[in-house]
Amino acid sequence: MIIGAIPAKSEDQIRRLKSAIKSGTDEVSFQSVLSGSFSGGFFLNSRLPHNDHDHLWQDEKTGLTVLLSGFVYNRADLALLLQPAGLVRDPDLIGRLFLKEGPGFVSRLNGDFAICIIVRESGEAWLFRDHLGIRPMAFSVRDGALLFSTDVVALCASLCDGKGADANYLTGNFRYIDYRTTPYPGVRKLLPGHYLHFTAGDIKITSYWYPERIKIDRTLTHQVVLDEVDSLIRDAVSIRCDERFTAGAHISSGLDSSVVTLQARREYGNQATFHGFSWSPSDCEPLSAAYDEREMVLRLCEENGIKPVFSGMDPDGFREAVASFFSNHGFFAEHLTLRQAEQAGVNLIFSGWGGDEFVSTGAPSIEADLLRDLRLRLFFRRNELLRPVRFLKNVVRYIVMPALCIHERSTARAFRDDARYLLPKWRRSDRRAVKQFYFHSSRRGHHLGMLSFYHLQDRCEKWFTMGFRHGVEYRYPLLDRRIVEYMLKVPSELLCVSGYSRPLLREITRGLLPEEIRLNTSKTDPVYSRCMAELYRDAAVSFMEDSGVWMENPDLHFIDFGRLEEDIRRFRQGEPVVADDVLFRGLIYIRAMDAFTREYRSKGSVLQVV
Repeated sequence: MIIGAIPAKSEDQIRRLKSAIKSGTDEVSFQSVLSGSFSGGFFLNSRLPHNDHDHLWQDEKTGLTVLLSGFVYNRADLALLLQPAGLVRDPDLIGRLFLKEGPGFVSRLNGDFAICIIVRESGEAWLFRDHLGIRPMAFSVRDGALLFSTDVVALCASLCDGKGADANYLTGNFRYIDYRTTPYPGVRKLLPGHYLHFTAGDIKITSYWYPERIKIDRTLTHQVVLDEVDSLIRDAVSIRCDERFTAGAHISSGLDSSVVTLQARREYGNQATFHGFSWSPSDCEPLSAAYDEREMVLRLCEENGIKPVFSGMDPDGFREAVASFFSNHGFFAEHLTLRQAEQAGVNLIFSGWGGDEFVSTGAPSIEADLLRDLRLRLFFRRNELLRPVRFLKNVVRYIVMPALCIHERSTARAFRDDARYLLPKWRRSDRRAVKQFYFHSSRRGHHLGMLSFYHLQDRCEKWFTMGFRHGVEYRYPLLDRRIVEYMLKVPSELLCVSGYSRPLLREITRGLLPEEIRLNTSKTDPVYSRCMAELYRDAAVSFMEDSGVWMENPDLHFIDFGRLEEDIRRFRQGEPVVADDVLFRGLIYIRAMDAFTREYRSKGSVLQVV
């Protein structure tokens, strides 16, 4: 976690930002860094095995200061560019590469990083963010000064002067918004694959990564793709391992999490206990569920020497998680996972996040690719004319509707339900965001849309701040830049050789995963869904009494309290008006927004001693 200001015109502002980050975390300490007109520093969490050299490098001869939050994974290769050759710590490596090549050095890196480089004599500063946006970086320019932080919300709170959070940001739990939005309009996120140059009060932002320029490689074969993707995934896990940490992983019956977990377990073969954290509840009966994911998790763990840890979320814990939205950003299940990780002594968690969007994609736009590339035999094999109803349904669903930007009925209904308790002017989702997520005429467009939509980065940002407060780092091997770049080269027809959906991971995990997991096509855990539905209902009913208090919160001016109150009245009287789960979800997130805005204002108006 790094922060800073250049020139440091307001020491009070730095103190306020430090206070917002440290609040409620006794394990966190701040290490101050000064260099010419720069004032800032980095935070250490006592549960993490980091020291000053992991975050800071200063060179007296050149007056260069490097502040780093994150890790460079290809440092062994990069060190060969330097003289004398040899392994150096990441900030040292970054500083030497910058001196050798200038800001363009960043395109060589493979890692999760947010970097600040300051030149003492000139007062210049550069901010860099990794290719995929795993590490956050936010900044604000005020009165000719640059202020930055890797804690986006804390930076916003420190600048808001007790004013409320931006309504567009708050409505992101009820509709699709531009997820690059921050709670304070004066704070911007540095986008993934970009760097910022600050000099004499002005900023210039430059892109250094161009995935859209990657061309499809028609020379690739099915077997070559399988071999190379398998190799990339193995290496992506391996380079993210660090013997200084005690590792664990998210585990489920899904392909993405399973392959990452097993590869990580093998890398940490000498670690006595390797924990697999599941969001599935520990004590919920499956009833008529199609399957019980916990049985698959238990088998996977037993066969691979993993200790399973299931969720123990209860009604009191869930209500507490909802009230802690400022800290957990709505990731209620992960709120408990981090506490379980602390108790288990785990400070590094591997995640399969990002697999759906790239390596294990089942993008429906593949059908459009086959037609466009005149792979007609393959297209008609997948969409048989002998089954005309299904053929027409697939053509309409996967080709016509995306081209015309038309939602399926169930999706359109979900949009309306999610926005039910917003006032009319706030109900419409951001059109650009919706198009990026839903409407693609090619698989390549799907991949690029997933990079631009920002949901990948949004979760990574929030889990980074959550994790830091608990002393936990996250690793996302399937968001390795090499995997993303490789998938952009793969022709769609090579994903249609087998009859599988999500074919690459199903084929390369043959013999690695139990067949019931390898061939599992479900994306939902019925037991988890049922348990969470019960927790939502219990909490929502208990929150109904608070709706009058929420009305007094000026930051919730976008909520249609008239409709909410009427639905609550009808529910209590047993009158049908809307699906219960729509009302329950609305109550949960309005309660969460009330808690968030009150804590946000308090952090912006009260300067605590640091």
